[in-house]
Amino acid sequence: MRKKRLMILLIVAVTSIFLSSQAFSAWTQPKGHSYNQLTLSYYKTVKKFTTIERDEDKRVTSTTARPYVDEQEEFTSTKLTYYGEYGITDTLTVTASIPYDWQRSNDTMKYAGEDGPSGIGDINIGLRHKLLDNLLGTGALMSVEGTLKIPEAYDYGYPFTDLSLGLGQYDFTLALVFGKAFSKGYGVLNVGYMYAFENTEYDPVTFKPSDQIKVTLVREYPITPKLAVRGVLSWIRSVGNAEVSDELINASYEYGGVASNGDAVIIKETLVLEPNDLNGGIALVVKINPKMQTVLSYNRDLAGAGIFSTSNTGLGDNLGIAFVYMH
Repeated sequence: MRKKRLMILLIVAVTSIFLSSQAFSAWTQPKGHSYNQLTLSYYKTVKKFTTIERDEDKRVTSTTARPYVDEQEEFTSTKLTYYGEYGITDTLTVTASIPYDWQRSNDTMKYAGEDGPSGIGDINIGLRHKLLDNLLGTGALMSVEGTLKIPEAYDYGYPFTDLSLGLGQYDFTLALVFGKAFSKGYGVLNVGYMYAFENTEYDPVTFKPSDQIKVTLVREYPITPKLAVRGVLSWIRSVGNAEVSDELINASYEYGGVASNGDAVIIKETLVLEPNDLNGGIALVVKINPKMQTVLSYNRDLAGAGIFSTSNTGLGDNLGIAFVYMH
C-alpha cells in the first residue's frame, strides 16, 4: 500500500470464532479416528470499540477513555477454514486449523486501489490429552490442550503501510478443557492462557502483542434427534504487557504519530496489540447421519461490562456454515 495512510487499524477480530463442538471440545478422538470440519464464514465490521478519544480535529485527547463505539472504514473477511482432529491414542489427539482468507478493506481500496490481502492465514497446530474421566466424582472430563499459532504461510507487511493476514508472530496457548454430558446435550468450558512471541520481521522495528486470558463456554441442547441448538460465549482479556520498540515508535512519526501519545495509540489502535473481547454466538446443528452434520452459526462482539467489557478491537458480525465428517 502507498504511504498515504496515517495508520492502518489491523483488526484482530478477523480471527473469528467458528462454532464447532469439536473446536472447543474436551473429549479426545479414539485411536485412528478423525473429525473433519470445513467452514465458510463471513465477517464484517464498520465500527470498533476503542479507548482512544479524539477532538473535532482528530487529535488524540485521551488514550484511557471508557470504551465506546466509534465508526471505522468497512472491513470484511471471507474465510474457508479446515479444522481437523486425529486420535493418536485414545487419550491423545492432534488438532489442526488452516484458514484461507479473502480480506477487503475500504482503506486499502482508498489508498492503494486494491481490495486487500488474500491467502492462507495463521495456521494452528495443537495436542489435546485427556487427564481425567470423572473429575472429583462430578462426571466431568478434564483435558489439557496446547496450541501453537504458526504465521509462516503469508508475508507480513510493514506495519504502518500494509494490511496483513495476521500479526506475523507466533503464539502458544495452554488450556484446561472441561466437558460434561447431561441428560440432554453437553457443555464445555475452556480456560487458557496465550503467550505471544515478539514480531521481529522488521527488526529493530519490533513489537510484542499482549498475552491473553481466554475463556470459552459452550452448551449444546438437542431439540430433536436430528436437530440441536448450540450457544457459545467467549471472553478474551489482554494481560496488558504489549511492547513496541523505540524504533517502531520513531517510525510512526512519518505516518502521523505524535510523541506525546507515546506507545498507547500504536498498541491499542494501530496494531491492536491489547484487545479485550466478549463474543456471543448461536448455532443450529443439523445431524444428517451419525457421521455427518451441518452447522449454521452467527456470532457477534458484545459490549460487556467491567472486566468483561470489549475494547480496542472491532465490533463485528460473523456468519458461518460448516460441514462436518467424522470417521
